[in-house]
Amino acid sequence: MSGTLHFAADAGVATVTLESPGKLNAVSVSMWHELRRVFEALAEDDDVRCIVVRGAGGNFAAGADLDEFDEVHGDLARGRRFHLETVMPALAAVRDVPQPVVAAIEGVCAGGGLQIALACDIRLAADGARFSVPVGRLGFPVVLPELRLLLERIGQAVTAELLLTGRMFDAREAQGRGIVSRAVAAAEFEQRVAETVQAIVACSPSAARRNKAQIRLLVERGMQYTAHDLDRSFDFLDSEDYREGIAAFIARRHPKFTGR
Repeated sequence: MSGTLHFAADAGVATVTLESPGKLNAVSVSMWHELRRVFEALAEDDDVRCIVVRGAGGNFAAGADLDEFDEVHGDLARGRRFHLETVMPALAAVRDVPQPVVAAIEGVCAGGGLQIALACDIRLAADGARFSVPVGRLGFPVVLPELRLLLERIGQAVTAELLLTGRMFDAREAQGRGIVSRAVAAAEFEQRVAETVQAIVACSPSAARRNKAQIRLLVERGMQYTAHDLDRSFDFLDSEDYREGIAAFIARRHPKFTGR
């Protein structure tokens, strides 16, 4: 089986599930394309306030499907197309979607699976989760656009250790090294994921989108911003969500945010 990607949406929360039975959810070419398609569609859906990415059957994803490597890595031209026209556009779609994205990580999260997780905004890991990028053992490096994602998310030292040693990090070490936001006991994992999602949904969607965009802007520009960026950062003062949030706080009631 080449694997599949499942999608469901309920009450403002979209869930995207990677499934590749018998392969620890290794990501096939068709799954990379579907991941891009789904996230590009979600970017246009104002009813979705939060997106959860997870794997089926107790694992997140074990990287790209090696059974397809003869086809996609068979020569320079095909390898280049695979990374630049298949993998990177999918990762960019996850990274660039305006809504907050939560990676719910159990079991194996390796290679391309870890790249998908790192494209998400918040990463929660169950205690049994394991993380690695063992490309050196397969004889190839991470190409520059994908390497940039690793460096932006987890920094030079952690990226170097993952790539140069190929060793596996457990969930607690991954938390300590900044690979995941939080590691939790497996028995509490689903509850903690649900709490995180509901906390996001309870907040202003317009504020969430702006916070996400401004975090990325400052990270990519080395903490620099223009006068125009500064002016735009105060646009919230004219928003309905801002007025509703302040009014609800004063009245001691729950706000009813519309995203406007």
